[in-house]
Amino acid sequence: MSDKINQIDFQDLRNYIDRIGYKESNILQELRAETKKISDLSIMQIGAMQGSLLQFLCKIGNFKKCIEVGVFTGYSSICIASSITEDGILYALDNSEEYTNIAKKYWERAGVNHKIKLMLDDGVLSFKKLLEEEQESTFDFIFIDADKSNYQQYYESSLKLIKQGGLIAIDNTIWKGRVFDNNDQSSGTDSIRKLNDFIYEDSRVDHCLLTIYDGMTLCIKK
Repeated sequence: MSDKINQIDFQDLRNYIDRIGYKESNILQELRAETKKISDLSIMQIGAMQGSLLQFLCKIGNFKKCIEVGVFTGYSSICIASSITEDGILYALDNSEEYTNIAKKYWERAGVNHKIKLMLDDGVLSFKKLLEEEQESTFDFIFIDADKSNYQQYYESSLKLIKQGGLIAIDNTIWKGRVFDNNDQSSGTDSIRKLNDFIYEDSRVDHCLLTIYDGMTLCIKK
């Protein structure tokens, strides 16, 4: 048996996955194209394969009550809302009226706007409001993809709001490899690195860090 290790060209791998690894709806394609035109921050939009994963998770889990923190122009909102139950609700948390106005346009085009409740405020404050409304342990799924400095707070609030057996998905947990580059001590990298270490030691959850795109950690509340 040969000991030779096949080296994968990751650009070739990505091209292959983008060609046959998932299907992206026309509306999501149009939203991605518009987002690229309107903002240099289009990199914040989740990858199409990540969106497909969110859809699968929501369908498999038959989720009904969900939270997304970090809406941007609404790509992941559509993926989640289109895949939860018809009577489900997605609380969409973001502080940008400019970008969520784009999101609302596409939510309507995708026919999911009736499932989405936009909370236009600071993410930490929106989580606090949900807790004050006594919604602890009532959510099936929470997706975290917002400002990295508050990841730890979002995670802790999510654990209070998610029900036992519920799923928390956290985006960007590989952070383009910067989390394992000890020379990178920037605040964003440090925040994600600390959260990754914290989750590893957290006995309240079972977790798995996926290498998809820029990394996504899945946590199931015990």
